[in-house]
Amino acid sequence: MSEKLKDYIELFHSDRVFIPTKTINVSGDVDIDMYDKMLCNLHSLDSINGEITIKLMTDGGSVSIARGIYDIIRGCKNRVNIICYGEVSSAGTIILQAADKRVMSPNSKLMLHVGSEGIASDHPRNVDRAYTQNRVDEKWIEDVYLPKIKEKKKRYTRNQLKSMLTWDKSFDPKEALELGLIDEIGEIQ
Repeated sequence: MSEKLKDYIELFHSDRVFIPTKTINVSGDVDIDMYDKMLCNLHSLDSINGEITIKLMTDGGSVSIARGIYDIIRGCKNRVNIICYGEVSSAGTIILQAADKRVMSPNSKLMLHVGSEGIASDHPRNVDRAYTQNRVDEKWIEDVYLPKIKEKKKRYTRNQLKSMLTWDKSFDPKEALELGLIDEIGEIQ
């Protein structure tokens, strides 16, 4: 095995990025650690011409951090593909929507819901403001999903989406494809 390949493998195991294929493995909670790794890895790989692939598996996490990762992906000059493995839930499905190509492996699932950020139980005005911000986040989440859904289902309404997001809603790959939440089922070629 060449020294260069050994270096690449070591980098993949430590930072979850494999440079020869421009692939990033992203798993775990959508939190500040995921954001930091995504920012560094995407910035590095985006400096090299060619498609970037993200292999994603997450139970979700912070909507605020998902917003940041979404913007990082959308800001890449290279095409970014995301393939879902296992389960991609909640804030992870927002990250998925940022991709130029969205793929689910055959045995994966998505779970969508409105979600929420933590609400402090201190001063009543802070609680009021947190609820107000949650409503802003809900609209932003709808604005991420709705255009993608409307590409497949032209007559799909915001009210239908709001109703669907009220409770946890899981999708197998076929259902996600039919609704427009992904572009294909399989592997990224």
